Amino acid sequence: MSSLQLLNFVAEVLKELLNAVPELVKTTNSSNATAVYAAAAQGHINVVKLLLDIDESVASIARNNGKTALHIAARTGHLEVVRALIEKDPALSLKTDKKGQTALHMAAKGQNVMIVREFRNNVSSVIHIVDNKGNTALHTATRKGRPQVGFKVLGILN
Repeated sequence: MSSLQLLNFVAEVLKELLNAVPELVKTTNSSNATAVYAAAAQGHINVVKLLLDIDESVASIARNNGKTALHIAARTGHLEVVRALIEKDPALSLKTDKKGQTALHMAAKGQNVMIVREFRNNVSSVIHIVDNKGNTALHTATRKGRPQVGFKVLGILN
């Protein structure tokens, strides 16, 4: 079975489960992670969209550490997932984890400049949020040795 066939099979199984029991979309594991969090972590955009279509509020459910699906998608570089989550709920970009970090802080730890651009262009106020140690995403990017990300935060690169 090819990976595309497997993804299609999984999507069909998900549809059947969610049609039978729609409240499954909000179930969490022992870390308080939802299925949308797991799909966002792996970059499974079609699964993320399916789950958000059932109940878009599931995107705001945070794990025990305070991280949402947007945090993990931004950290792992899944641009389409980031776009889908921001489109459903732009305020999710301002949500902080237990360290006071936003998804933009997570993107600054990663290497996907396009995700930083997505935040800057759509929810620019997130640039000014400081974490519990007083760090903005710019601090995070420079500390992690990601100058291209720092330049994007500052708007120096388009």
